This record gives sequence, C-alpha cells and structure tokens, in this order.
Amino acid sequence: MRLLHLLLLTVLSLGALPSCKRIEDKLRRLAEQSGVAPKPPPPPKPAEPALTEEEKAIEKKLHESAMSATAAPEPEIPAAPAFELNKSSVVSILGYHDFRERGGSPMLISAAKFREQMQAVKDSKIPVIPLSDVIAWKRGEKNIPEESIVITMDDGWEGVYSHAYPVLKELGFPFTIYLYKKYVGGGGRSMSWEQIREMMQNGCEVGSHSVSHESLKKRPRNAKTDADVQQWIVSELKDSRDFLEQNLKIKCTSFAYPYGSFDDAIMETGLQIGYESLVTVNGQKVTWDTPNGKLGRYIIHGDSDTNFKLATSFRGRGDVGSNKFLVADAKNDKGEQLIQLTPGPDAIVTDRMPLIEADLKKLGSILPESIKLRIAGLGTVPAAYDPATMIVRYQIPHRLRREECALSLSFQRDAAQPAEVVSWRFKIDLPAAYLPAK
Repeated sequence: MRLLHLLLLTVLSLGALPSCKRIEDKLRRLAEQSGVAPKPPPPPKPAEPALTEEEKAIEKKLHESAMSATAAPEPEIPAAPAFELNKSSVVSILGYHDFRERGGSPMLISAAKFREQMQAVKDSKIPVIPLSDVIAWKRGEKNIPEESIVITMDDGWEGVYSHAYPVLKELGFPFTIYLYKKYVGGGGRSMSWEQIREMMQNGCEVGSHSVSHESLKKRPRNAKTDADVQQWIVSELKDSRDFLEQNLKIKCTSFAYPYGSFDDAIMETGLQIGYESLVTVNGQKVTWDTPNGKLGRYIIHGDSDTNFKLATSFRGRGDVGSNKFLVADAKNDKGEQLIQLTPGPDAIVTDRMPLIEADLKKLGSILPESIKLRIAGLGTVPAAYDPATMIVRYQIPHRLRREECALSLSFQRDAAQPAEVVSWRFKIDLPAAYLPAK
C-alpha cells in the first residue's frame, strides 16, 4: 500500500500530463529503485485454427437443432381432443299466444294448464334452452343437449307478463317472445316496454313478428305490381326488426311468420335481410338438417295437451305427461337408494369406454321387455338385463369424445302403470384419459 501511495504521488508530481510512454518509463525506474520487479505482461493467447467446411456444417446443424428444441419443447401432457359437434341433437319448439286465469279459445291457455305443462317439463329433466343456443349449435359453435325444448310466445299479449313470466322465472326457463310493431307498447292488453325490458333481464329473448301481423302471402290492397308486393314484404320484415332494435337496444335475429304463412321466396328474403332463424307453425322437431328459415314449432291450442304431448315425446320414450320421472338419488321409505347407477350421477371418469350399470333390485318387480336405455349420441342401445340380479348393463362400444355423457333409463313395474324414467349425467376427464397408463 505504501509503495502504491508513493507511485501515485510521483505521477501527480509530473505536472502537465506527459505521454503514456514517459509515464511508463518513470514508473519502471521508480520500481527498479525500490527493488520491486514489474509483473510481466501475460503471453498472448494462441490463435484458434479456422474451422473446416465440414466443421462449419456440423456446427450449423447443432445450432439449428438447439433453436428448434427451444422454440417447440415437447409437451408434458398431450393436447385435449379438438371440439366435436354433436349433430344428433333434437329440439322441440313450443309456441304459445295468450294467457288468462281461464282458457276458452284456441289461442288462449289457462294459467293453471300452463303451469301444469311447465312443471311436467321440469320434472322430466328435459333441458329448456334459449333459441339463441340452437342457432349457435347450427352455426357449429357449441353443442346443445341431446334432447331439449325451446319456449316461444307470439304477439305480445299482457298475459305473457302477468301469467306465463312468473312461472318461467320461478322454474328458471329461458324463452322467446315475438312482437309485431303495431301492437307492442300500444296499451290495452299489449305488454309495455317496461314489462318487456324486465323480462329481458330474466331469460327473455325478443324476435320480430312483422309490422302489421298480416299474412305475408296475402297481396296488399294498394300493391299494383309484383314489385310493390316485394317491397311490402321487405318492409314487414325489416321495419319490424329495426323498430325492436332501436327501442330495446338489441340485435334482433329471429322472425316468426304471422299465421305461419310463407313460401321459399319469403324465406329467402328474410335470410337475405339478416335473420338467422325464421320459425313456422309446422309441428316438427328441429334437427341439424332443418333449414334455418323453416324451424318448426308445436303451437299449443288452448288447454289441449295434444301438441304438447307430441312436442315432449322424444324418440319413442313417451311424452312427459305419460311418464313418471324419478330423480337419480330417489330413496324408498327405508332411506335406501332405489337405483344404483354406475357411473354415478355427476361422477368424473377417465375410462372413455365405461361399463354402464343400473341396479334395479330395490324397485321390486320389473317388466324386462319395458327396459330402454338411451345414451346421448348413440340413441336407444341394446342394453342387457339380468332378471336374477335385476341389473341393466351396457358396454360403451366406442371411445367417448365429449366431456359429458347423458343417459336415460325407462322401465315399467307393471303393464298397467306408466313408464318410469330416470335420467343422469356423468363427465369424462378427457385430458386424463389421454395420458399414458403408468
């Protein structure tokens, strides 16, 4: 430290900075006088030989391989399977008009009968879904249940708000109302905008039902040419939609033909104007292949259950009024579970080809020929029934590719009694199912 201090004072004593060479010479002389030999500089590093062309090629391949491994590391868990659309679903659309305490006409259903029908749907566990979900399914964007129901109501009668809406809200059912311009918000027995907006906060979607509610196939009196007729049809379709969109601040994408009256030209006009769905009064279920401009509906006439039974009967299992529905965890008077189901309700399995079992021994006698097992995507399957153990079995023959499997089992305890139905669902852990076995 003393030597370093001495050297530093010497440099400062030099005054104006001399050249680097002079400073080095003075430092060397001072070091010699002090008896300290300067540390020799390190020897230069030997130059590396240049790479050969072959070595350059090897180094390039190694570099590219390292970059590729960094950019695309091997995933630890296989990717989940791609979304698969279920095109086998079936939808029933119910159509209602007006509601009062008592019925009395084909377009008027009593409040009690409507509640009875809605409760039967609730007990059946057939899902009620919004019409927008059906259209999203038909666009290929999402799956819907294997069987489902859509509820619609035409015209905009105040009875919808006072009698139907409380029931639908209580049961948690979404629904669609079709309104025509010359009636909605007009006082009398029509719904007000405030009532409509309230319902929209609780599962209500809104569609158009034209401007005047005239049959679109009826020639207007003031139409002199075919061009006049076409212009009137366009205004009935478009002006009613614009009217609803402006007043309710929504996008109106569905139309109900007044009286169900239309032809292919009218349908094409509606689709070109921008409607995604147009509903009829034809009592037909909606499938994947049903044209969006011809979605059938089952119109409920007064207090008659005829069309309601047709609408709620799916693939031969009987309508909701002719079946008794059991909850999956129903118990007898001893507190014992009536039906043991495997996989159980809401269970999560990793086996994509599970064995389905239903143990019915706690039910007493069963008519073997009455047993029907339905599985979403497969329909009614040939389940085996062992009378000795009273167990229904079915081995899923193909790997399940969706995350949820819905099932329904129907049977009769006696020929004189209605069929009983139990429905349940279980889930498949698809990422775990794709992992290799340990």
